[in-house]
Amino acid sequence: MAQPVLKLGTVSASAPLRGPAAAVAYLLAAARTSGMRVNHSKLANLLYLADLSAFERGVPPGSGVEWRWSDHGPHSVRLAEIERDLSEAHVILVAESVDPFTGNRERVIHLIDTPETAVDDGIAEIIDGVLAEFGRWSANQLTSYTFQTPPMRMAVEHNHRLDLAGGAPLPDLGSGLDRLRRWVADNPLPDHEPGGVDDLVEEISHLADHRAEATRHLMEEE
Repeated sequence: MAQPVLKLGTVSASAPLRGPAAAVAYLLAAARTSGMRVNHSKLANLLYLADLSAFERGVPPGSGVEWRWSDHGPHSVRLAEIERDLSEAHVILVAESVDPFTGNRERVIHLIDTPETAVDDGIAEIIDGVLAEFGRWSANQLTSYTFQTPPMRMAVEHNHRLDLAGGAPLPDLGSGLDRLRRWVADNPLPDHEPGGVDDLVEEISHLADHRAEATRHLMEEE
């Protein structure tokens, strides 16, 4: 795979973005250049389609996030974290609004800064292709389309997380892991008695010769 190259111009002296944040920033910058309006739902759908296209080409997905399905289309907790990080870094501005007629909330993402991004040439090409094909679609149109992709159909049918291969979906361990994390938080491991582990190591060491002798006797009997 081609090495990452620097894309876009910088308006700050910070280090270039890499990984998932770079893919998000590159998509937003490319969309702005083409005059495309992007909200949270549209961003998620476009990134999902880019990841699916990358998988179909046999290259690692550019977003680096784990996708799950929701009633509103592909969903990723990690994507929300990336948005928050970019917002705190003053790279993007997320403007929330409420439709006075429907009551629907919308989070429109505005690119404030245009950071330097280290994005692989192949991933940049994929993102550009997805924007060219789907960038003018509305979020609702994109959601309807992504629900027709094989990974989404399988995930919805089995209530599992997305597998971009479109085969048998992988089990969604999220809820179980959350329960385990809550249990660990409420049941911290007890502190070891001072010297307890050292005493155990010393005792095991003293018994080493006896264990070796017993093992030799057993082997001779066989």
